[in-house]
Amino acid sequence: MHNFRRHTPRAGFTILEILVVLVIVGLILGTVGRNAWQVLFKGQEGTAQNQIRNFQSTLEQYYLFNNKYPETLEELTSGEGAPGGEPYMKSIPVDPWQNEYHYELQPGEDPLIVCYGADGEPGGEDKDADITSADLD
Repeated sequence: MHNFRRHTPRAGFTILEILVVLVIVGLILGTVGRNAWQVLFKGQEGTAQNQIRNFQSTLEQYYLFNNKYPETLEELTSGEGAPGGEPYMKSIPVDPWQNEYHYELQPGEDPLIVCYGADGEPGGEDKDADITSADLD
């Protein structure tokens, strides 16, 4: 009697195949992740710039009706001094990093509106760099 064994292929992957796949996935994520982060930051920076431009436009409207700029940004939401008593803005937005904008009245100059970037602190570079109304002019 002959004992014939059938050779059946094993199901599954070798450790080498798994490592190759992990290296490829890591390379893809490293490249895509870095690019996605840069695109996300550019979007946040653009949002801050647009919000600052909206502040500038609203401040100019306030100035036209009151011959002065408001002492604080909150005055834009009160409706005081606005035509028809309607506020210039319904609310003061926060920057894309959920920090408040900083507003400074400068004698003889246009008001300065500052977003302190991702870190919320003055100064910084890259994503932490300040975005100001003076830079947008």
